Amino acid sequence: MGDIRFNSLYVRSTHGIIKILQIIIGFIICAFLCATWYGKSCFGEGRLGYCSGLNFVIVVINIVVFILNVINLNIWSLERIYSIIASILFLIAAVLIIWYLIEVNSPAGWLIAAAVLICVMFVLFLWDVKVLQGESANIVH
Repeated sequence: MGDIRFNSLYVRSTHGIIKILQIIIGFIICAFLCATWYGKSCFGEGRLGYCSGLNFVIVVINIVVFILNVINLNIWSLERIYSIIASILFLIAAVLIIWYLIEVNSPAGWLIAAAVLICVMFVLFLWDVKVLQGESANIVH
């Protein structure tokens, strides 16, 4: 833990950019999965509900983690565990949404886009784990 001050370098670092992308893509996934339910809960159907629920929780946690990093509270060891768990959960979500797409044979573009973005989130979390473990550079851009 360090001093509580604004860390402008975090926003420009690889780790910070990954976190920003995760938050933005998370909101887009929410829009795709929840916009077409027309009054019903977007957490309803089992497989899609898992994807929606996971994504919602991860967006909230990502915002909190982003704020903690911006105010220079370094929680990398906890964040590494979180990123490993999130990557596994997004891998499960990717399998579930692809299974759903195959089973219902849905031509809905929004659902295909959500599946692609869930796969992108999985890759972003894997990349984040590599940065947090020091296997990939955390370059300040």
